[in-house]
Amino acid sequence: MGIRFVVMVNKQGQTRLAQYYEYLTLDQRRALEGEIVRKCLARTENQNELAILEFIHLLVETMDRHFGNVCELDIMFHLEKAHFMLEEMVMNGHLVETSKSNILAPIQLMDRAS
Repeated sequence: MGIRFVVMVNKQGQTRLAQYYEYLTLDQRRALEGEIVRKCLARTENQNELAILEFIHLLVETMDRHFGNVCELDIMFHLEKAHFMLEEMVMNGHLVETSKSNILAPIQLMDRAS
């Protein structure tokens, strides 16, 4: 099974970015995000899958490269770019691109055109 969803939350548990690769109703999404926040806040350091950590690291590094030391406000004010980066990386729940340059190339072209 591939990636079912990507959810980024702040330390207060507020969702800042959510992308789903399978259909869930809004109520199901809210319940799932609440459960994820509770589990993440209670986890220990050794409870992460290495592949997931690498994916998260790639996503953050890509955002860092574009925004320059990405922060929560960057994601909030440029949500469409954050979603676009995810869409370049993940398709139908499967990681399809890992090159930061390839992920950012279309965004950089759009920025130049504006």
